[in-house]
Amino acid sequence: MPDTPTPLPRVAVFVPDLSDATDRRAAVAIAHALHRDGHPVDLVAPMGGGALRATLDPAIGQIDLAKRHAATSPLALARCLAERRPAVLAVPASVAWIARLAVRLARGGIPVVTVGGTGVEAALAAIRAATPRSG
Repeated sequence: MPDTPTPLPRVAVFVPDLSDATDRRAAVAIAHALHRDGHPVDLVAPMGGGALRATLDPAIGQIDLAKRHAATSPLALARCLAERRPAVLAVPASVAWIARLAVRLARGGIPVVTVGGTGVEAALAAIRAATPRSG
């Protein structure tokens, strides 16, 4: 009987908004690359609208926290993390403090990987390194 491949772990990507900014474009590119690799991916934002929303693959989960600003999102993000249980949370440096607070509130022990300022490949390598391995 053939072995069933182990599904890849879920990755969440939190962005402060979906405006057409450099770090947001990089986060969307990372989400697409992870999806192409076979990871289930959720892109989480305080508000779901923005120029980059139309560029997202429909297979990538789009989670709108219904908050006006990233700074008011830690509790809603914590709830999302507790519900979705990603193996890793990737965030631009500008919202890393929000992500760390949300992980503490969720009591999940989810690794936070700060992406941005580096290329997509370097960010993917950091995410893969932080992803727990089974077996």
